[in-house]
Amino acid sequence: MNIKTFFSFFVLLSLCSCATLARDAKQAGRFIPSDGKTYVFGGQNNADSDHFVKINGRVPYGFMIYTSLSRLEGLDENVDLGAGETSGRHILEKYPGAALQIGLYLAGDLQKVIDGYLDNNISKFAEWIKKANVPVFLRIGYEFDYPENGYDPELYVKAYQRIVDKFDKLKVKNVSYVWHSYAALNPRGIEAWYPGDEYVDWCAISYFTNPQWIPMLKFSQRHNKPLMIAECSPMLGHDLKPDGKINWYKKLFRFIENNNVKALCYINADWDEQPMFVNYNWGNSRLDVTEEIKEFWLEKISDKRFIFQ
Repeated sequence: MNIKTFFSFFVLLSLCSCATLARDAKQAGRFIPSDGKTYVFGGQNNADSDHFVKINGRVPYGFMIYTSLSRLEGLDENVDLGAGETSGRHILEKYPGAALQIGLYLAGDLQKVIDGYLDNNISKFAEWIKKANVPVFLRIGYEFDYPENGYDPELYVKAYQRIVDKFDKLKVKNVSYVWHSYAALNPRGIEAWYPGDEYVDWCAISYFTNPQWIPMLKFSQRHNKPLMIAECSPMLGHDLKPDGKINWYKKLFRFIENNNVKALCYINADWDEQPMFVNYNWGNSRLDVTEEIKEFWLEKISDKRFIFQ
């Protein structure tokens, strides 16, 4: 084992040890950066992640991937569901030591989780995360309040808790649990979906063209949870035009600084080239789409606040 490998292992072991103590004491979070610091994640397919590294000239703290509990696709094998090829293995092998931020899709499967039909997949997923041997930020049933996901609050809470309980029983110590709202208008509020302080390490929001982030921001502050921007990209639409994109980035960084956001996960995608999104007319959100945006991003992200590898 060389010095670099030994040091990486030692850091991870220390993080895992602290994480266990934090969860046992029901304190806020796992793998939280120090005050005034923000983890940087890129994504969300292999090519976009590689391009994110190229633009920044360095490897971010971590990368975003997605899978579903019913199929566990995109972990070891490349999979393309219409948004570009992606796999966790690509990240683990190409960027050793980089953290993973995983969106776990549960739509249509909540009752199966509760009834135990997916216990075998929970165990397989738990073992995969342990073997990854890097910090993993797991968004269980991401965007829980997004209407199209159809997550009944009571079933969602029970399924979320069962997954965490199973992971704890299997001694998965390199995972942090993220409770992620899509942050749009929701007359029901978000509290009905809350699994409880002992089950949530991070609160998170999606930050696109018209975020309604105040409810989750205030919730995270009341519950002493770090806030993550779990999905983030300027999508063209009725309230965002191509010539106004730079202002979107300015607002994003102000939001991060003013609200002590602890993690920024940027989707570096050309939406119009992805079959899943081609008809949405969201435009190109790659950071080098214009020289102005690229220069502004690189200037802001160079601040010592932002954590890369």
